[in-house]
Amino acid sequence: MADDKKMDDWHRKALCNFDNAYTATQDMREQIIEAQRFVRVSGAQWEGSTNAGYSFDEGRFEHYPRFELNKIARECDRIIGEYRQNRISVRFRPKDGQASEALAEKLNGKFRADYQETSGGEACDNAFDDAVTGGFGCWRMCADYEDEMDPSNEQRRISLLPVYDPATCVFFDQDSKQYDRSDATWAMEMFSMTPKAFEAEYPDSIAASLSKDDSGTQYDWSTPDAIYVGRYYEVRTEKVKISAWRNPITNATAIYDEDQIKDIEDELKEGSFEMLGEREVKKRRVYCGLLSGAEWLEEPKRIPGEHIPLIPVYGRRAFVDNQERIEGHAAKAMDAQRLENLMVSMIADNATQAGGDGIPIVDVDFIPGPLADHWAQRNKKRPAFLPMVSQKDKQGAVVAQAQVSGYTPPTQMPPALAGLLQYTGTAIQQITGASQLENMPSNVATDTVDSIFNRMDTQSYIYMDNMAKSMRRAGVIWLSMAREVYGSDTPMRIVNEDGTDDVALMNGAVVDRQTGEEVALNDLSQGKYEVTVDVGQSFSTRRDATVKSLLSMLALIPPGTPKHDLVSSMILDNMDGEGIDDLKEYNRNQLLLSGVINPRTPEEKQMVAQAQQAQQNQPDPAMVQAQGVLMQGQAELQKAQNEQTAIHVKAFQAQTDAQVAAANVVKILASADSQQKSDIREALKLLGQFQQQSGDNARADAELVLKGQAQGHSQRMDVTSVLQSAAQQQQPPQQ
Repeated sequence: MADDKKMDDWHRKALCNFDNAYTATQDMREQIIEAQRFVRVSGAQWEGSTNAGYSFDEGRFEHYPRFELNKIARECDRIIGEYRQNRISVRFRPKDGQASEALAEKLNGKFRADYQETSGGEACDNAFDDAVTGGFGCWRMCADYEDEMDPSNEQRRISLLPVYDPATCVFFDQDSKQYDRSDATWAMEMFSMTPKAFEAEYPDSIAASLSKDDSGTQYDWSTPDAIYVGRYYEVRTEKVKISAWRNPITNATAIYDEDQIKDIEDELKEGSFEMLGEREVKKRRVYCGLLSGAEWLEEPKRIPGEHIPLIPVYGRRAFVDNQERIEGHAAKAMDAQRLENLMVSMIADNATQAGGDGIPIVDVDFIPGPLADHWAQRNKKRPAFLPMVSQKDKQGAVVAQAQVSGYTPPTQMPPALAGLLQYTGTAIQQITGASQLENMPSNVATDTVDSIFNRMDTQSYIYMDNMAKSMRRAGVIWLSMAREVYGSDTPMRIVNEDGTDDVALMNGAVVDRQTGEEVALNDLSQGKYEVTVDVGQSFSTRRDATVKSLLSMLALIPPGTPKHDLVSSMILDNMDGEGIDDLKEYNRNQLLLSGVINPRTPEEKQMVAQAQQAQQNQPDPAMVQAQGVLMQGQAELQKAQNEQTAIHVKAFQAQTDAQVAAANVVKILASADSQQKSDIREALKLLGQFQQQSGDNARADAELVLKGQAQGHSQRMDVTSVLQSAAQQQQPPQQ
């Protein structure tokens, strides 16, 4: 009974919160809806009134044809097109020492996977469209099962879902002021059901009474055509008991709350984890329930995450007179568009009345009954003449000759109408920032076109910047939900930036940034991550721009150089085309083996490791060079020894020749007289001195040659020793 009363009080509180938000923002929401209808619904530009309260529903405008020249819709579509060409992506980055760079990259891939697998694109596009046209858009997130039809599949995922027509169905806490509503304590999303569908979905529930109830609410929760149901979110700050546990093997410490302990209690016991202590802390928790105007259809229960999973997007938002003011791109130009439509309709109405210019004015007595039809059908049948009957007396004499007394004057256009029409067209262009590219000649320089595009970007920058804030908020909400939804032991699909798929575990190595060593392997429960957004072109567009830049760079690099081949390979790696997949795969393998790009998949890492192992098993080029130098030195040493031996042989031969010559001299002296002997002795003395000097010179030259060869050989041997030592240090030790 106490729980029922508690739920009734909670339901009454939720209705009161919603009613306060509904009554306080009803006027603003009507303006948002009016702007959206003005842009998107045909005929809606003649609805409502101007900002000053001048209504076009008065009878004086009923006879106008009511043309619409919807220039505002074109400008809204231009801004929407710019957004879809420059998508905003969410990125996660490590924020503290326990966060992992590898896990942050996996978070990026998992967010892209959830975005693609669910309605992420539709949700974001619909919210941005509503924000541009009316001023307010929204989408939501929820954690559901991947396959609800398979009872054995317990895997959950985070879905991004669109919220249609949020101006009529999304309400936030009135005390929240921040753009992303992160300070809101409650929120509600409304949706309608037909009475028959409501009865089939909730057969035991009752719809809210059609009569005014006593709760003081201003909203009719039930009508004969629809029953309204609300998805109510509320943030509560609760005390949670947390405990610290130490791993006996690694001495690592982890902190878990009481809900997490229930899931991993068996693992803690099996691993002999030691509890270091426990204490109570305050923690944000979000509850979600489904209600009608009479009761809870589904009682509130806790959902994953710490934030309300509703992401608002605003066009222009400000607080004036302590009231939130929201408007889109069309709000400021609606009066100018109405005025232009009115003037064009007036001109068109005058043009349609041009057939009445110069209508003959005659006495009705000149046109008897049978002839009246001829005159009435003159604009349709175009007769050659129109008959008239002169007035005659009883004797048949003509009393009054049949004639036309005059003609109606031509319709005159007010002189100020043309100038005012031109002014309104210029005013719409100035207010909405209309593009001038359609009036630009084709021979304008590229720099001028880029400058014009930059000015156009500033016109839509406020909407892109607000969408970036909303995407960052979506990343924060998704991360808080992912910590509870995604475990670290189940392989999950992730999407890389280039659109390729991988399967990975949601954990990552923590690397010490000072030493570069891995210090831990953490999952999503550990570490803090910063959420950022990246506003830019799509990956394919940026890749095309990269190819264009590389082609320009290639023209500046001489052909045949390593840089030329490298740039050519990078161009091929970034190209898209039919029938080049095999060539791109071969080119990528070459880039991987050369170390230009890093491996991304386990297969690529294995291929690079095998190539490195094969390279280590090959002979070291330095060792081969050292062996060559050693053999060359040995050959030169042998050559030097041979040359020294030849010198000794020649010296011995020279000595023998000298002895033979001396014997001949003795023989000559023995057969000569005294005077001849004296002369011969003097000549031999001079010849001996000359031979001795020549021998000394030859001996000195030989010693210099041998000394130079010995020095060269010594230097080569020193180089060989150094290379051998370096090669021995590079060789891995034998196991």
